[in-house]
Amino acid sequence: MKRILCILMFLPFVFASCVDEDETLGMDLVDENDKFEVGIYDRISMNAIFFKEDSLVTLNYRYNTLGEYSDSKFGAVKSSLFTQITLSTPSAAFNTYDNIDSVILTLAYAGGFSEDTMLSGKQMRLNIYELSEEIDSTKKYSFDNVACSSLPIYSNNIQIDYNSDVIIGSDTLDPHLRVKIEGEFFEKIKNFGGSNDDFVSQFKGLKFELTKLDSRGLMAYIDMEATASCITVYYTQGGTHQKYLIKIPTSGNRFMHYDYDFTSSDISSLANNDTIDGNDLIYLGNMGISLAKININDFKEDWLSTVNQGNEENDVSINSAILEFPVSDLSQINNPSFTSRILCYRKAVVNQDTALVLIHDAQTASGDFYDGYYDSRTNSYKMRITMHLENYINGNISDPNIYLIPDARRSSASRVILNGPNNTIKPARIKVTYSKKKI
Repeated sequence: MKRILCILMFLPFVFASCVDEDETLGMDLVDENDKFEVGIYDRISMNAIFFKEDSLVTLNYRYNTLGEYSDSKFGAVKSSLFTQITLSTPSAAFNTYDNIDSVILTLAYAGGFSEDTMLSGKQMRLNIYELSEEIDSTKKYSFDNVACSSLPIYSNNIQIDYNSDVIIGSDTLDPHLRVKIEGEFFEKIKNFGGSNDDFVSQFKGLKFELTKLDSRGLMAYIDMEATASCITVYYTQGGTHQKYLIKIPTSGNRFMHYDYDFTSSDISSLANNDTIDGNDLIYLGNMGISLAKININDFKEDWLSTVNQGNEENDVSINSAILEFPVSDLSQINNPSFTSRILCYRKAVVNQDTALVLIHDAQTASGDFYDGYYDSRTNSYKMRITMHLENYINGNISDPNIYLIPDARRSSASRVILNGPNNTIKPARIKVTYSKKKI
């Protein structure tokens, strides 16, 4: 009985806490000269386009995409990986070892992307080539290439499984790609003796490519700085089994090369590097497939004439400005590789060159729902652009246009389709909440 009475006594407080707060609460205590009116402005006109990213730097990133993937919406994209290899000591004398048992190449997985990212593995064709040209620091863009041998040092169909551990004897190892290198490259390793400079001169590097064996394929994410990403030479010396690591250097040169085929896809016109109207749908694809530009050049003039009523002296403050893009096809979110965040950039002059830099709001992001993360409550991405609009109104920046780029665009193959500002179902919008001193 006492418990029932306690519940009944508590109910009024529960109901009171569910009532929306009265925005005018306490206003009668404020002097009329200090009162502000709060308003919402959401009539900002936008124009959206998206286009292929031509000059994407891929030099020396830790996480790399390797593979080939195709679908009817974004077309086909293929990523090849070029990297130097070095000794793990100042010198080595493989030619003095009693016996070299095997040479094993391993690449550590950091995940992957496919039509079903949780799949237990898929057959892909792995080709590994030895480079015939050194990789220098100028080879840094996704369109760059390096000459290599015409015949691969390894070519075979292998199971790519980035979700399962690797069992070697009694050892359980983290997921990784693992192949045995034989033939001429193996003999070249056996016959080497010299310094690391000699090694780098003789072994200029390797090219890796994974090609699809079915209609879709997949992308494997490779952690190039993991301990498991290396070449291991297993040998016998003085009757003892030992191993030596040939490393993929963190301070060396490596890059990814991307190839695209937009034929028969929704974005086929990108084959000619043309821009595509994004006012209905915006296609955002990582690995340089596409980024979007949101034109809001008319915002300042409309804001001053509508909210400020033509008087720039009016005391108007932007409390918040949220840019929201609904997801067009909710089936996209079922894939664990669904784009988790979209970042907002702007054009700025950096070292006398025009470059894309994060807007000020993104630079000071706190990790909430309005920092470009997907919001499952509204099935949309929300980006805070308060400081960006204030900087434009105050004249601190001259170009207000915003560029949408998915996060981790070099190390992930994720993609998403968004509703544009003129979408008839649920359009993208900017919602500005402001306060204005009452006159």
